[in-house]
Amino acid sequence: MTTSTSSSQPLHLSDIGELLAAVPAMLGFHPTRSFLVLTLSPAPRSPDGDGRGDAIGAVMRHDLLLPRADEAIPAPMSAAFERFCTVCVREGARSVLVVLVDDRLDHPHGPAADAATRLLGEFADELAASGVEVAGIHATPEIARGRVWFTPNGEVNGTIPDPESSVVAATRVFGGSPIRRSRDELEALLAPAPPEHRRRVGQYIDDVIDARDLAYEHAARAGGADRADRMELEALLGRLTTFGDGAELRARECAEVAVLLANPTVRDSALALAAGVQARAAERMWVELARALPDPERADAAALVAFSAYVRGDGPFAGVALGVALESNPRHRLSDLLDQALQAGLRPEAIRGLADTGYEIAARLGVVLPPPGPSE
Repeated sequence: MTTSTSSSQPLHLSDIGELLAAVPAMLGFHPTRSFLVLTLSPAPRSPDGDGRGDAIGAVMRHDLLLPRADEAIPAPMSAAFERFCTVCVREGARSVLVVLVDDRLDHPHGPAADAATRLLGEFADELAASGVEVAGIHATPEIARGRVWFTPNGEVNGTIPDPESSVVAATRVFGGSPIRRSRDELEALLAPAPPEHRRRVGQYIDDVIDARDLAYEHAARAGGADRADRMELEALLGRLTTFGDGAELRARECAEVAVLLANPTVRDSALALAAGVQARAAERMWVELARALPDPERADAAALVAFSAYVRGDGPFAGVALGVALESNPRHRLSDLLDQALQAGLRPEAIRGLADTGYEIAARLGVVLPPPGPSE
């Protein structure tokens, strides 16, 4: 799967080693066997009139599939190149930097470097057709302190400083976003809970559905569908408040929240939580639910995880969550919408309107959501 992220602010890094050291912080994890593309766009001039060169915008990644000498370029790589080019054009990039991270790339003139050069040739041709050029290519077996970087089949090389000391890394960690040692760590965050627990949650779901349906019908008869939806949205917010205070979600409570999220009005309103002061607590609850719920109920929680991660600029985690959601329910419309946006490299600002829609839904129902603002 291709993942892409966009920095909320353009990055300015002049030293290649410094740039490579910053890559894990840009992605949120240490990449392995990865083909990375960093878009470059003209940076605005400083107030004193000095030029500032190019700024890094979008950062895109795909699993690096190296062809053998007698093989054609793998189809997934060609498809990834096409998507990368689409993002470059939309970003207004005039050039890109390519970073290859792969343990097989242990020598600038080895077999792996030859295979990488073939890939790079196709990618460069694809970019050229869109009026974008490759400004630099840098390869390394691993992004770690003291590791050598080089240009495949070239003579340019250097060493990588400590990624943990990168200014970009410090900024990310200070902002409350950890840097994972690998993408596997991201996937582990949404790993299913033990089967016995998920079965127990599933058993409760059947009971909760009957009770909720009855309560919804009573509320709708008394005051219409809006009143019934308001009752369910308020129940969800009450559960979030309890969870945010440190309470755990037991099996029946997971089932109750799953049934509430099955109401599209409630789930769509919950999207607004990603832009509010309780965003972190909400995301933690969605993560716990995505681990505990059976299929296909798991898809709603995973989609909310994905939206929350996407809005705060964590494209890789959003991609992992969307993979979980679509595996749980391949026809999940919200997940499909978000996945298309992520694959197309749309910036977080482009989908933030869904959160505004959530606020509008809640306001129509007469429910006051946590206000927009930095998460506590």
